[in-house]
Amino acid sequence: MAFEQKIYFEDVRPADSIPSRQYGPLTIVDTVRWAGLQENWQHLHFDRDHVREHNGLRTFIASGAYRQALLMRMLTDWIGPRGFLRKLSLRHSYSTFEGDLMRYTGRVVEKSSNPDDPWIICELEGENQEGRQILTGRCTLALPLRAGSSQKPERRSTP
Repeated sequence: MAFEQKIYFEDVRPADSIPSRQYGPLTIVDTVRWAGLQENWQHLHFDRDHVREHNGLRTFIASGAYRQALLMRMLTDWIGPRGFLRKLSLRHSYSTFEGDLMRYTGRVVEKSSNPDDPWIICELEGENQEGRQILTGRCTLALPLRAGSSQKPERRSTP
């Protein structure tokens, strides 16, 4: 199965939106699988009774790494097989609980003026089904050039 490159450096402008993505609702299957993958056995991520009794929460929560992985999936699906995620910085601002949705959005805020180094910087945001912010962040993405380049962008120093 070949993946088609749908977005190129020339196509993107500051203020453009990244296609949003929604995941969820969060289930115990999601958190147990992720806990197993990450070897993260904290009760916080799978034990409803424990978190109610010991943490005062209504139910278990998603790990930050799980939420970050879903956000990275949104980004890499958008930039395609020839794009590259150079840098990601996130701040988690509210937990994602069992049953919650995670909606991720982003917009381009800066674009390289040098086509030999085709990067963009994006602001990112995540919110739950109630519109409550769950995370914010920024990333630097390298995009392929449309004209004459069949190579992936190089891993260069990040702005």
